[in-house]
Amino acid sequence: MRDIDSKVLRYTIDFSRQAAAEENQAALQANIERHMDAARRVVTNETLERIGHAHLAVMINAAVRYNLSLAEIIMEAVCQGVQPVAAICAAVETAKSSRRITTKLRLHIVK
Repeated sequence: MRDIDSKVLRYTIDFSRQAAAEENQAALQANIERHMDAARRVVTNETLERIGHAHLAVMINAAVRYNLSLAEIIMEAVCQGVQPVAAICAAVETAKSSRRITTKLRLHIVK
């Protein structure tokens, strides 16, 4: 596990304990590693270091609530610019769930 991954994990565990939330540390570690590995496919480890462990932990938490990956959030943030994470998650979720309706238009004469 890289240093930034362990910082994100520690930050998330500390936050969970302060919020008195139940945590499965092994599952939490596996999920954070999965999100961080996905993010490394779109940005470098140095970029993740610059974002910071606290912000990455918040981004992962928001992404999980919207059933997204950290990589999807980072790519959308690159396209849209700096915005709150929840707004980016909502935009990605809407884009994923919206379907294009492909029906022929029918014109009707209305009197």
